[in-house]
Amino acid sequence: MTTITFRNDAGLDTAEYARYCGIIEAAAPLVADLSGLALPGRVIACPVTPAQFIERQVEHSVLMASLAIASLPAGMFPDDAITTMIAQTRTYTEQMVSWLYPTSRAAVMFREGGAAELTFMPQVYDEHLHPTDRQLTTIFAHQLTHLSQYALQVELAYAPLKCKLRDSAEGLPPEQHRAPAALTFGHGQYVERLVSEALCGQGVIGALPGEPGPSALYTELRQAPQAPTNSPNFDLGEQLVKALVAAGGFPLLRAALTREDLYPTEAEIVDPAPWIARLQAAVESAAPTPFAVADGPLP
Repeated sequence: MTTITFRNDAGLDTAEYARYCGIIEAAAPLVADLSGLALPGRVIACPVTPAQFIERQVEHSVLMASLAIASLPAGMFPDDAITTMIAQTRTYTEQMVSWLYPTSRAAVMFREGGAAELTFMPQVYDEHLHPTDRQLTTIFAHQLTHLSQYALQVELAYAPLKCKLRDSAEGLPPEQHRAPAALTFGHGQYVERLVSEALCGQGVIGALPGEPGPSALYTELRQAPQAPTNSPNFDLGEQLVKALVAAGGFPLLRAALTREDLYPTEAEIVDPAPWIARLQAAVESAAPTPFAVADGPLP
């Protein structure tokens, strides 16, 4: 049983606040059904202002960097390098989010000493995205899927950075670097499309003909190479997850999310068949041997 807690940090009026609460409450049970994962026992949904979003994204990114580095083998990076990496994370995140926040649909953010929160900016919706209820359904379903992933394996929240640091330090070529973000983002996009189809009759992400389009600034910023929306992890990852579920259903998906050693590589997200075969073989080899009863009475 999942309890959804809403915290109105953006100071929305009653009608606008109720709109967002209703869409999240409607999407949540479908996410639990269609993602193959259980939602956490408590979901915190929090509308925020752009200034709050930027501040919390910096806090989240620094926390994830700290956890990723702490999870690496001792001595992989000297202390002064770690201090520099954390400082660079803070500076880079603040610069990028301050610039690109008008393109943000929503985000799951961890806060120091607290639970993950589904965080979104109504001001950005009003000024830039102009989403219909159907589009908001896809936005919130995607983020609820991430909360389900982190409830299954919290390390998934910082796995992309951890894998990047370790694979680079070990000298692996770029195509052999693990790409857990393709798995998590692709799963989110896979689920948001299914939830939109189930609730709204259209499994479409983005605006349909006749629906309001985004602002000129959103369209301009979205062309920036650094914009998260330009990441191949979404579309390639969705195709990866579709192939994965078709091959082994949700049990294979859960195995993929919980086996760090079996995350797909950059090469495998483009051609997932070898990765799926590798994952299936590992899962089968780890399965317990069925108990065999010998002929005759037990001794």
